[in-house]
Amino acid sequence: MKQKVGIVFILLGLVALLFAFKSGFFKSSRDGYADQKLPEVVDYNFHIKPILSDNCYTCHGPDANKRKAGLRLDLEKAALSELPENPGKYAIVAGKPGHSLLYQHVVSDDPKQLMPPPDSQLALNSYEKKLLKKWIEQGAKFEKHWAFIPPKKAELPKTELADWTQNEIDAFVLEKMEENNLTPSQKAEEHTLIRRM
Repeated sequence: MKQKVGIVFILLGLVALLFAFKSGFFKSSRDGYADQKLPEVVDYNFHIKPILSDNCYTCHGPDANKRKAGLRLDLEKAALSELPENPGKYAIVAGKPGHSLLYQHVVSDDPKQLMPPPDSQLALNSYEKKLLKKWIEQGAKFEKHWAFIPPKKAELPKTELADWTQNEIDAFVLEKMEENNLTPSQKAEEHTLIRRM
């Protein structure tokens, strides 16, 4: 009997814990992305397309049956064109996030204006909002799918710990570490390196 009571209490505790997590009881008041450093140049395929795909394409993507407000964000021409249901208004105005309805709706405090809508269970974090703003400020350049862009040699990024790098790849690794407020570990001593070999 005592075992059954113990199992019931454990199950109730687990259910309560799951409910607390789902309701946001354990969420920090700070946004975990607030300190993340923005890239110098916001890349559409790497930074913006995943945000739009995960949060916006359900209602503003390729599926004509689910599209709302006549807005399609997956095509450059449609995303930059005048809104059919809102003459004189544009979802994206290159260089002007304050005039871009997309950005205004993403940062809105009004639940009726907020995009994605609260009932969709989707939301952009502060880092994603900053990325969208910077992308629009930089001209809102759309790109072809990465597979259709011919590769070209990238310039080595400028990093704070340039003496740490030993080859070209290290510069790119260090750049990403610095974007995430990380620093490389100290080089191991010679006897440790020999032991690892």
